[in-house]
Amino acid sequence: MNRINVSLFEEKVGYDWANKKMIIRVYDALKFTMENYSDLKKNWTNTIRTMFVLESNEAGLKNIAINGYYSTIRTILKDIGVIEYKGRTLVKGPNWDRFYSDEDWSWFKTSTQRGGWGEIVEPNGMPY
Repeated sequence: MNRINVSLFEEKVGYDWANKKMIIRVYDALKFTMENYSDLKKNWTNTIRTMFVLESNEAGLKNIAINGYYSTIRTILKDIGVIEYKGRTLVKGPNWDRFYSDEDWSWFKTSTQRGGWGEIVEPNGMPY
């Protein structure tokens, strides 16, 4: 059985590829939430619920538990300016359009250590 060469993948895609894979998982649900829900329903919990609905047709999705990993992804998206909160309402951040453009995601890096964080980087790898 062939296994993926993780070190090569990390070299080409970045050490934070697993985090970005989880961001991809919420990508469509976040956009759907922001474009289709009323302000009262624009929140992270509904984004994750929508993600599960898009992935599955199983019943009982209203009772899902949002685990800490998804909270880390929310923190990363806040840190890189994709989302913000106005009170309890989720709103588009200054980098929303950049995040949903054709641009690749080399403009930010992520970590899930110590509660998770995201950081915007310049093309040469230096922080803005």
